[in-house]
Amino acid sequence: MRLLLDINILLDVALGRPGREASSAIIRQCGDAHEAWLAWHSLATLAYLVERQDSSATAHAFVADLLTWARVAETTHAHALQALKLPMRDFEDALQSAAAIACQASWIVTRNGKDFTASPVPAISPEAFLAQQY
Repeated sequence: MRLLLDINILLDVALGRPGREASSAIIRQCGDAHEAWLAWHSLATLAYLVERQDSSATAHAFVADLLTWARVAETTHAHALQALKLPMRDFEDALQSAAAIACQASWIVTRNGKDFTASPVPAISPEAFLAQQY
């Protein structure tokens, strides 16, 4: 199954946040049972936040590792325009949704499901996804 991982799933793991166990379990399934996809803009935000917490070397290593098992959704100008038209309050979430459309994801795995109720690609929490045993 093709999954777009919202940035908060990756931050759970990178920053050791609550929810890390379920997010890590999803990630462990990627590459074997599921394909992992990321929004392009997530990489810059992840690198920035990890660098602030640790170092630029740690941030670089984290992103480099991500790119060994996850793919970046190929988005265009048209996808950015599409995100602007989605009935979503948070533009960053709309960009995640547009990336999910671009990579033809089955699900957006996120901790903020309520922010994706208007997304054309359904959202699911890591715990709910794991419970469904897709």
